Amino acid sequence: MIKIIDNFMEDTSSVDWLYDFFRRIGTYQFDFFPHSYVNKTKKSSEADHHVSNIIKAFCSADIKYIGKGYEPWINVLNLQEDHLHYHVDCDEEAEGVVPAKMTATLYLGPSDGIEGGELAINTTPYINSSTFKYKTIYDLKKDIDNDWIIIPYKYNRLILFDSNYPHAVLPLTDLPNQESRISLIVSVWDKNIKVQK
Repeated sequence: MIKIIDNFMEDTSSVDWLYDFFRRIGTYQFDFFPHSYVNKTKKSSEADHHVSNIIKAFCSADIKYIGKGYEPWINVLNLQEDHLHYHVDCDEEAEGVVPAKMTATLYLGPSDGIEGGELAINTTPYINSSTFKYKTIYDLKKDIDNDWIIIPYKYNRLILFDSNYPHAVLPLTDLPNQESRISLIVSVWDKNIKVQK
């Protein structure tokens, strides 16, 4: 399942706060958020508050997204670190590859001026390590076929997909001056996991 919703957050204050904050901080891995923490009034930080607001909106967008807990992180890409390698969102502490239930990606910014940086999702679910046949992102880019969905970057666009779909971010080719391509990614789990930082 892949679902794309444009103009996802009606009130974009959390989207904009996270973009401004992590443009200065860089890529960041949050601790695991139990479902009860997301619904708590008091949070450990302002960033946790804004991420929890967005997770609640994810749960409202698709009931299948509700789980025992959530693994949020922020990806910050620029022209020096311009892509993300082909991977599956999984429990890094488990033996083998144990994918999450679902993954949500919300594009935080900038609002325009990005060229490249598309999310590439392989619609053939992960089966075993032979699925990872690409040595580099450029090998993958040359070999994209009908098993792939390429989703351009657009401010406040939500992409929900099954976490067993391998995916990557294709290289950026242009960015507005002093900006970064920033996304909030949250995998939902039906179990507690230990997050690697």
